[in-house]
Amino acid sequence: MIQIIFGILALGVVIFIHELGHFLAARMCGVTVESFSIGWGPVLLKKKYGNTEYRLSAFPIGGYCGMKGEHAFREALDRGLSAIPSEPGSFYGASAVKRIWISFAGPLANLLFAVLALTIVSATGYSYNTHGNRIIPSSVYTQERTPADDAGLMAGDRILFIDAKQTETWADIQQTIAVSAGKELTIKFERNGTTQTTRIVPSLDKKTGGGRIGIYPWVPLTIASIKPGSAAETAGLRDKDEIIAVNGTSVSNYMDFITALSDKPEQVTIRIQRNDLVIDYLLVLLYPDDGRDIETGIIWDTIPITVPGAGFPGSLVVGTQETVKLMSLTFKSLGLLFKGVDLGEAVSGPVRITLMIGEVASTSMSGLGELIAIICVSLFLMNLLPVPVLDGGQIMLAAIELVIRKQIKPKILYNAQLVGMALIMTVFLLALFSDIRFLSR
Repeated sequence: MIQIIFGILALGVVIFIHELGHFLAARMCGVTVESFSIGWGPVLLKKKYGNTEYRLSAFPIGGYCGMKGEHAFREALDRGLSAIPSEPGSFYGASAVKRIWISFAGPLANLLFAVLALTIVSATGYSYNTHGNRIIPSSVYTQERTPADDAGLMAGDRILFIDAKQTETWADIQQTIAVSAGKELTIKFERNGTTQTTRIVPSLDKKTGGGRIGIYPWVPLTIASIKPGSAAETAGLRDKDEIIAVNGTSVSNYMDFITALSDKPEQVTIRIQRNDLVIDYLLVLLYPDDGRDIETGIIWDTIPITVPGAGFPGSLVVGTQETVKLMSLTFKSLGLLFKGVDLGEAVSGPVRITLMIGEVASTSMSGLGELIAIICVSLFLMNLLPVPVLDGGQIMLAAIELVIRKQIKPKILYNAQLVGMALIMTVFLLALFSDIRFLSR
């Protein structure tokens, strides 16, 4: 429950920032904002200050700024007028340039908030755990041939560089491969003390939209710690023990260990190396219903990475640079939607986004900042698409007015908005279906 609350609050902040951008720009341009709502649907709370009624609505999946002029728009439609009656302080009574600024201010506010979030992450520093740069091709455990096999990579290889970029950890490898689908990369790796070079082209993972080459991290079976009260503690396993066999079958890494448990036995005999001793223990296994990893109570050894905080000027530069990178990646991701990506997997709806934010927020503030930045950048680009109803559509229509030097007819605006609404509803239903699939697993 606490994760859901965290998620709703964080998502609400992102929505608030977006609508605040529209609100401030409208006020700056002399346009009256009649309603300012966080959320859609039935109004839960409302309070009027000045000309604006501030609302908290039931469904935290968006928000809106209701600007003066809607009545005039409907009147123009009903009476078949060739132009919307101009009212002082109305949105449609403002110049096309002002309407472009008001529409652009919402996405811009999200973009600036992304810079702020990443600046704070850079200023405070962050830590994470990862694994080393030793890898195992996934084909060792499956019959599927992958780009790693085509490149000649083998179990136990250490990936040292990808396109001259040093890869000291598994996280370094992931970050480079994920954004390189279809791009030929040069990999320098170490095998048995000898450095070799190969070329590889990551394939597109249609579930995630990222690149993949078909490898797992080589996770040593050294126990970092044991959860109190767990099956591993009951069995007698200890910190620093190294698992060397499961039911008599030798294992050397985590994937070997998981594969040895693929038949889901209720208990197994674990052979461990403890200093100079080799000891067998009986370990009882638990299998969660939600699809998570087998519960043994074993916490595996990882590599802790700490990125120290920087001063404000440097952090602002980093925050800006990272935001630009996110924009580039997000724009590229939009292009992948037309390359056979599984939209049901790659597109997340409000439910899954809320859960993701809540889960990250409950474990890492730096991770929360990065996730919020990703969502803000996505909103920036998505809202600027030239689709009527979206901010980009409003900008496009106002720009057309600037070119033709007259107001677009209300009927044309209305029909354009209907088309835009149909497109948005299609995307929303797709995202909702994706959420339902996610929750039903």
